[in-house]
Amino acid sequence: MATTKKAKENIEFLLVRAEVKGVPEKSLLRSRNIGQVDLVWPRTGVAKKSGAREFVFRKGVCDFTAEPWTKRVVFREEVEGRCGLAVSITEPVSVQKVRRFIRLTAKYALKMGADFMEKAMVGYADIASSPIDALAAMIGEKDVPAVIAQGVLDVVDLPAEGEERTVSVPLVRPLTGKAVGSLTLSLRA
Repeated sequence: MATTKKAKENIEFLLVRAEVKGVPEKSLLRSRNIGQVDLVWPRTGVAKKSGAREFVFRKGVCDFTAEPWTKRVVFREEVEGRCGLAVSITEPVSVQKVRRFIRLTAKYALKMGADFMEKAMVGYADIASSPIDALAAMIGEKDVPAVIAQGVLDVVDLPAEGEERTVSVPLVRPLTGKAVGSLTLSLRA
């Protein structure tokens, strides 16, 4: 039986807005948090791509629309058919923890870049995994930031060439499952 191969589409995933309400962490009046977005199974052979960055909340809202494209883009990937998004946002963290996260991310990205060059550019996945490696290095610390909101979304309706779609990932409180907000992303083909 012959199967037809699904076409791959180049899709940009851009941050638009994060909103988290109803969590006890200082009500996020003004806080710095670490947000992580995973792109799950964008195509055959690629199980996950991850991106993480600082989210600055004001009264429970983090608006990314005024930021340049370079800061808002989380992924620019070929997607085959459908994919998923998994999001997690940590409790407020100190500036020192954000700086440590950035330093560790850079360290692992440079390490992966060196390995990448040594292996004659065999693959790109290791460079993209540097935010995860940085978070993994922080896990061993006793005061690792706890996740206060997380969520997943199946993306089955991708935008056509030249179109843009907005999707919202509903966020819930870990363990309780209580709805606490959403992360909105723009998908551009």
